[in-house]
Amino acid sequence: MINQPVVHDRHHVKSLFENMIASGMYKNIFTKPDDLTILTCRNEGSMEDRIIPNLKGYEDTSILESSLDYLGIKNLVILKDNRLPWRNTFKFEMVLNYLNSGRCNTKYFMFCDAIDVIFVDHPQKVIDIFESFNCDALFMSTHSTDGYKCMPKVKKIVDQINKGNKRYLNSGVYIGKTTFIKKIFEEAIKYALPHGVTMAEYHDYLKSNPPNYPQGSQDQDIFRFIEPKFYPKLKVDYQNLMAYRS
Repeated sequence: MINQPVVHDRHHVKSLFENMIASGMYKNIFTKPDDLTILTCRNEGSMEDRIIPNLKGYEDTSILESSLDYLGIKNLVILKDNRLPWRNTFKFEMVLNYLNSGRCNTKYFMFCDAIDVIFVDHPQKVIDIFESFNCDALFMSTHSTDGYKCMPKVKKIVDQINKGNKRYLNSGVYIGKTTFIKKIFEEAIKYALPHGVTMAEYHDYLKSNPPNYPQGSQDQDIFRFIEPKFYPKLKVDYQNLMAYRS
């Protein structure tokens, strides 16, 4: 049984969501808190280049968009970009432009990946979990260590922060105070341009021992690289109380 309000797991979200639909569970029973912005980024048109077989059917309208609509959670902010192939560092440019536009006037800002995230409970629970951490930004976690071989000094610091639990920042779901998220993005954009590699190129890029890392990498690499600069205002949910991931 999943106890977290959000699920970020590309191998399970489709079956979980479609089981909800089949049973009628949670249909139109949740709302978005007025002081929360939920935002995602994606390309215009089909996302088929990043959709694995377990997510087939959600190439055009993402599973995040579909699930929020089913649950009754309105006003998802969807930032779209027509540049292809998609590069995850586009998100820094897109989100920072949005935050600088003055259109985001909520206390809290939450980001969710479009292709493999769903909600299974009220968004207020995410805020409540965030507030329990006594921080200004909270990221979910994963066992993946992608990128850390390119930043051993950062990994040493992070392993002290996480007390050797072998869990690390995952940028697929995070929440924070909007003003602080903007500060993080103002730092991150320094490493995001020129834009990084595609997902298909990513592992070969890491093997190349890139000299200007994290420039040229993925969004998650950049968040990981700057994590020590913002800790303890930026924290990682090592138990994944906020978002389930197998």
